Amino acid sequence: MSSLICPVSNEKVDEKVVRATALLSFIIAILFTLKPNLYAAGFLAIDFYSRAFGMKNTSILACSGAGLTQFVPFQSKEINKGPKIFAARVGFLFSIVSFILLLAHYVLASQIVMGILTLFAFLEWSVGFCMGCYVYTYAVLPFYKKNRGKI
Repeated sequence: MSSLICPVSNEKVDEKVVRATALLSFIIAILFTLKPNLYAAGFLAIDFYSRAFGMKNTSILACSGAGLTQFVPFQSKEINKGPKIFAARVGFLFSIVSFILLLAHYVLASQIVMGILTLFAFLEWSVGFCMGCYVYTYAVLPFYKKNRGKI
């Protein structure tokens, strides 16, 4: 098995905040999966967009997650921001696809897409396991290497 390759950044983030934000994303995503709602999918899409494209201060979930960490007795740990930005972009993609599918009345397909996002958020929140590195290594990187140099 080849080793994982994650996107890398010069910036760091607090792991507690990332996991608290993932918990909030998980809660909204699981509620959506149980009872599909355009507002929930739209909210997640906007929030993931804020985190994915450098507007973290406008993300309600990131700000709320930072606030929640004041009540968590665990030690802060700085981690690389690159994989988290990529994961937020994947979250944005999943939530926008789920929103569009629900808008087109493909409810079950929308629930399945959001269910995958729910699983990813659960893994990040519960055990700090980021699926972004797997998605990047096995889905993005091969495509990038294959098309590198072509214009």
